[in-house]
Amino acid sequence: MEDNNEVLKKVFMQTVERYSGRYKKLKYDVRTLGWGTKEQQNYRFLQTIDNRIEFNGKRILDIGCGFGDYFNFLKKHNIDVKSYIGWDLNSDLIGEARRLFAAEKNAIFDVKNIFDIHSDNDSFADIGIMLGVLNFNLKDAFDNYQYSKIAIEKAFMLVKEVLVVDFLSTYLTESYPKEDFVFYHEPEIMLKYAFSLSQNVILKHDYLPIPQKEFMLLIFK
Repeated sequence: MEDNNEVLKKVFMQTVERYSGRYKKLKYDVRTLGWGTKEQQNYRFLQTIDNRIEFNGKRILDIGCGFGDYFNFLKKHNIDVKSYIGWDLNSDLIGEARRLFAAEKNAIFDVKNIFDIHSDNDSFADIGIMLGVLNFNLKDAFDNYQYSKIAIEKAFMLVKEVLVVDFLSTYLTESYPKEDFVFYHEPEIMLKYAFSLSQNVILKHDYLPIPQKEFMLLIFK
């Protein structure tokens, strides 16, 4: 029987292959990342700044950054961050991000896996962003809740102020059919887990479907 590490390696390899396959077909396109449209992506990004978090002058760690679109979003909203670090499993996506933002002195992109982080370093960034990373249904390969909790714990230990992470909700939208390849998290379960990390938590479940109902956790130190 395979141990968890071997199973996770297979999950990561499949993830890399999935996005590389899309990239070969679509190149720099929001659909490569699994977003429906640019408008939907921007609306999701808006949910991160429509809160009490101060982004100006802060160090940002974007886990699962894709093409670095979130950095571009911050710039377009006149948010001047001290630094932006984008991590992704996929070298194709990181290569494109490096090309797109080659002139940006405060943006760094690296191929890195959050599951490989083993040491506590809360000075790595002030704010952590993890959007769309936990949506894929792992089915029998690995328990999705266990996977999500490990990823969140590792991400949370790297930030000094707050981690922002989003999920597809089990409170489904009637007009949009349930899909088998994505995983729907129960907000109550993830909220309870967030409270095991911090007493300072916001659950945001009030924004419009994109096109499915989503929710966001803001876990403060």
